[in-house]
Amino acid sequence: PMDEYREAARKAKAAPMGAILADFAKENGPETYRDDQRVTLAGIVAASKTKTTKNNSLMAYVTLEDDTGAMELLVFARTLDRCGSYLKEGAAVCVEGRLSVRDEKSPQLLADAVRPLGEPESASTEENKKVEKLYIKLPTAKSPVFEKIRRVFLMFPGEQQAVFYFADTRKRLGASCIIHPALCQELTELLGAENVVVK
Repeated sequence: PMDEYREAARKAKAAPMGAILADFAKENGPETYRDDQRVTLAGIVAASKTKTTKNNSLMAYVTLEDDTGAMELLVFARTLDRCGSYLKEGAAVCVEGRLSVRDEKSPQLLADAVRPLGEPESASTEENKKVEKLYIKLPTAKSPVFEKIRRVFLMFPGEQQAVFYFADTRKRLGASCIIHPALCQELTELLGAENVVVK
């Protein structure tokens, strides 16, 4: 499946996973790569499983494969919130992060950015912004609920767009946030599902 993505992987300057694994497997230790080095990988998601960490946030273990080998990615909550939708099995992705080499384990990658393979960075973040907006309908800007919602928004800072619509004046107000399931749930409880729409 990597055939059609080879060119995109080359453009992304992705390191071959086989080369990283072989380098760390050398008897005298690695020559090209080192623990905590930043690298870019490109490949197909072979498997992905999430688990809850000790401090109750979500993380994912993702197996990424290219023509040369396979590596495990560790994706922590912050990256998972932003990029989790790209980490479906069978998806072709470009991943940036830091190598992590622990004891006798194979090298892993601590991922801090994931984007679909073949999309330039800027286009993919533009895409994200276009993809989803959060629409919130309120009876009036003077509503006490609006104050509550503004406080809730402070807990979800981010780059995605939200649009408030006030029924009485028909005015719209833009805001930015991260469109997180917990935020949507909170808004739904305050306003009812029909007044909170992500599209």
